[in-house]
Amino acid sequence: MTQAVPSPAPGPGVERFAGVSLRSGEPFTVLYGPGVDDIFVDTGYQVCHLEQTLWRLLRAEGYERIVFSSTANPVYFRDTDSRDLSRRGGPERPAPPRGVMRNPTLRGPLGNLLAPGAGAAGGGAAAPQRPAGVGGSAPPRPDAGISDPFGVMTLTGYLRQRQHRTAVVFSHAEEILRHTRAARQLAGAMADWAQHSDDSNLWLMVFRKPSLEEVERFVEAIGDFPLLTTFVQEQRSAQDRGGAARIGYPEAAELERLIHELRLRRGLRIADWRELDPVVRALSAHPRKARTWRRRLLELAGPESALSGAELRSRGWVESVVADGRSPWERLSSMPGLLPVKRHFEKMRARVTAERALRAQGRANGAEPPSPHLVFTGNPGTGKTTVARLVGEMYRDLGMLSRGHLIEAGMRDLVAGYIGQTAPLTDATVDRALDGVLFIDEAYGLSDQRDGFGDEAIQALLKRMEDDRGRLVVVVAGYPDKMKEFMAANPGLASRFDAGNVIEFPDYAPDTLHAILLRRLSELGLCPDDECEEQLGRIVEGMNRTKSSTFGNAREMRTLADSVFNEWADRVSDRVDEPVTPEDVPERYRAHLEKPAPDPRELLRELDAYVGLGPVRSALEDLANRLRLRQARGQGRFAPPHLLFAGPPGTGKTTVARLVGRMLRELGLLHRGHVVEVTRAELVGRHVGETAPMVKQAVQSALDGVLFIDEAYSLVSDAGRSDFGKEAIDTLTPEMELWRGRLVVIAAGYPREMDAFVESNPGLRSRFTVRVPFPHYSNGDLLEILRRMAAGEGYSLGSGTDAQAARWLEATRAASPSDFGNARTVRQLLEAMEGRMGARYALAAADGMGAPSEFLPEDIPDPPVGPGPGGR
Repeated sequence: MTQAVPSPAPGPGVERFAGVSLRSGEPFTVLYGPGVDDIFVDTGYQVCHLEQTLWRLLRAEGYERIVFSSTANPVYFRDTDSRDLSRRGGPERPAPPRGVMRNPTLRGPLGNLLAPGAGAAGGGAAAPQRPAGVGGSAPPRPDAGISDPFGVMTLTGYLRQRQHRTAVVFSHAEEILRHTRAARQLAGAMADWAQHSDDSNLWLMVFRKPSLEEVERFVEAIGDFPLLTTFVQEQRSAQDRGGAARIGYPEAAELERLIHELRLRRGLRIADWRELDPVVRALSAHPRKARTWRRRLLELAGPESALSGAELRSRGWVESVVADGRSPWERLSSMPGLLPVKRHFEKMRARVTAERALRAQGRANGAEPPSPHLVFTGNPGTGKTTVARLVGEMYRDLGMLSRGHLIEAGMRDLVAGYIGQTAPLTDATVDRALDGVLFIDEAYGLSDQRDGFGDEAIQALLKRMEDDRGRLVVVVAGYPDKMKEFMAANPGLASRFDAGNVIEFPDYAPDTLHAILLRRLSELGLCPDDECEEQLGRIVEGMNRTKSSTFGNAREMRTLADSVFNEWADRVSDRVDEPVTPEDVPERYRAHLEKPAPDPRELLRELDAYVGLGPVRSALEDLANRLRLRQARGQGRFAPPHLLFAGPPGTGKTTVARLVGRMLRELGLLHRGHVVEVTRAELVGRHVGETAPMVKQAVQSALDGVLFIDEAYSLVSDAGRSDFGKEAIDTLTPEMELWRGRLVVIAAGYPREMDAFVESNPGLRSRFTVRVPFPHYSNGDLLEILRRMAAGEGYSLGSGTDAQAARWLEATRAASPSDFGNARTVRQLLEAMEGRMGARYALAAADGMGAPSEFLPEDIPDPPVGPGPGGR
């Protein structure tokens, strides 16, 4: 019959063992984690090792006999009471005579006899030891009279006894399982104990593995202990791991005790007591063993050193001790912009405060706390990573996390390249983040993987978010649209991340970006003069106005500041008292500054090389004059209009579109002025859902320049084939307004067909405010084009040739007016003339004549009969 023994009052404890359940009803308790081979500073300010800490924990739980086992010493005790209870009959009865077995039910290698010199304790037990106290005592030397099989029998015999609550501890389970010479007996003892165990006695195994998954792999690889393998697997998949507990890194309270222990016993000095709390928080935010911190802090225990945040930072041991002592809330408040972000965390703090007050009054005790996990959406450089670092500290201040450190994880920290490796990799990363924040930037990379193991990582992450509630906060971040796709990729994500915890990080406004830039320059030690500061403000406005979806916000400001510093340093060398002036602004950034509108005659000089573009010249000249007027009135730039080029083929529409981009850039109306040429093929998809993305992609590629759509009417001439062309127009129309000022769309085609194009959507007519006619060239214009084309190739027109060419062009136009290609037809004529000149030269070359360079009338081919050679 089991004797009821009241549990003694708990002695000094260690927070890292608070989650260790010693009354779980499971046959075994498995301890693992990075802390199992650490030192521990208990609440009595004593530095203990694992066995001493376990002994106290087990004694506080009411275990009367605590037996330890290792490969070198299969059975030993850390206190005399446990040893005495292991004698036959207990401490009230005398030890058996020398040579007689302590427990007659157990037989050793010599039968019931003990080997000579087995020690006063008898029965294979080690010599008595002091109770585990300050410093404790080392385990006794191995007893040569105990074999592994006998050790197994002894330990299992203790577990079967019910008179005294007994705990058997494998302090180094890996070594025992790997090197025991009684694997079969030990495996059989485990199987028997699993069937007959109760909640009275305990078998505890300590593994030096960082995760339970590593423990499972180790036991499975040995292969001799199938029951233990199954037990660990069940613990991994269980919601409540009553039979397994992770011993992690020291938390703030334990590290503070370590500091005081070193202060009282080793002479460590505190530089500023007001800084002690943030120093302790900074130490606890870095997951490291207590023995590591003890070794490092001992370096500061000399008379020339003292513990301070500055000293810790200078040695590279911590990063998060704030020199000015500000709280994370104050640091968040001081960040520029981010009003939606700040408001979210203010509401969260108010909620936690209210819940705490309700619990203090005995109300609202049964409500499950809301999910702490967060989704950060926003473009690069909007502060997502900086705020994620503050989240851990804020949650720690609110009592929601014990450590609050941040682990930044990329795809390589979560996704492996081979089957079966991803879940363990994810688990290991989560283990490092326990009691803190796991920050996954560009998290949509997990769901974007088509052939990888991203979904496996998501599944493993979701499980840990559920299993480790209260110990883990996950923050995922990325572009807004991409994060929507990520959240929709797995139904479990929406249940873990509350909709109210999706926080938008908006792009910074120009004045905020300017403030960030000036602060960065100040941090670099620079002081811009008034003119330069005003110029930098205008540059920032231009960068913001022309930003793309990948604009880096604060990152762009840091890059600009560093570039200014480089130019300034190159100019002043060691004259560092000189301010930053406008000449220190790199040339590539000056493109964002507004320039005086050029003289229209200079601006349009390039058009002079082309024939018959009077209407085009007039339209562009109006734009230049309008800009000059606005600048004279101090009104600045305006959004350039979208243009409709209406005319037959070969009248210069594509050529002029390319010129327009450069001219609008010279006017300062477009930042880049490049031209993206597209047709129906680049805008209309073949399948449902393809067209809109194609149009938006074309628009994005043309931003700050010109999107030239040749034969735009083809988008509405697909009746009977599909309505994807209409979808392209319906997508393009709002894009033209959305990017007004950053995009000029030029739609070109035949006049009548372009009328139908404009009428196909009610918004198009209001978007295309300038119509530029490209009429057919007159015969005089066509002859001038021919002369210029011929001169460009090194030829000239001989006497009578131009008249013959004019007759050919008239006849060609008359033969097929709708297909007449204007300048294109002229180019075809020139090629035909060159061919006939070549034939003429071939006949004369035998007579030694040189290559001709003058076209003669006979080089003009006969006028066509029927449709001419020109066409679309």
